[in-house]
Amino acid sequence: MLGSQSRRRPAGVLAAGAVLLAAVWLAGPAGQPPLYDSVGPGEPYRYCQPPPGFTSQKPASQVDHNVAVLNGQSPPIADGTAELPPQAQLLAPANAFMIPPATVTIRIVISCAPPPALLPPDGRLDGNVYMFLVSASGTPVNIRPGQSVTVVLRGPAGAPNPVMERFADGQWMKLQTQTLGNAPDSYAANVTALGQIALVIPNTVVPVEPTTDHTGLVLALSVVAIAVFAAGTVLALRGRSTPRRR
Repeated sequence: MLGSQSRRRPAGVLAAGAVLLAAVWLAGPAGQPPLYDSVGPGEPYRYCQPPPGFTSQKPASQVDHNVAVLNGQSPPIADGTAELPPQAQLLAPANAFMIPPATVTIRIVISCAPPPALLPPDGRLDGNVYMFLVSASGTPVNIRPGQSVTVVLRGPAGAPNPVMERFADGQWMKLQTQTLGNAPDSYAANVTALGQIALVIPNTVVPVEPTTDHTGLVLALSVVAIAVFAAGTVLALRGRSTPRRR
């Protein structure tokens, strides 16, 4: 049993690093090759509100924890749900959020959200609606002007070219969406505001929410992704070199 658990741990770390590396590649300049081959087959999609006729499944996982503020700045964030690959992730560089003075910790929440009463007018929802929230002392904090963070969503298998959309102020706004080619059915978008975000299979054209330059985000994600991927590699090599106990 101990050996089985030790083998799962490096595999999970490697998978997390692989997905982060994919996000970095997509956020970077066009023409760069992917930095890994594959994260392997994904597990079945977990619905927050199962569709009619859908039976037994594991519940969709969620994120809710506090992280320490570093020198008055929000720390780098690379957080995601527990599925493989994760169904929802938030990636942000250091100092991406406007933190009130004297803040010690911020809270990161990625949770299932019921679909708004106003559904997307341009298509149908593809999987879950997720609420992305970063807060300090119970109050949501905004992304700094000129900054953006990356949201990654995975949808049910086989959907035809979904796009990511954010619901705010009674309106669905289409985001510039890129496919994570080596993470099954996963998509990334840079956003300048958080909130309710979902994948939508579109049938008409809607406005695209503008984003800003994300060079700083690419560099921050590169550091986090390479560190996670390297740690997974070390753990995997150690696991191979450790003799099995009988």
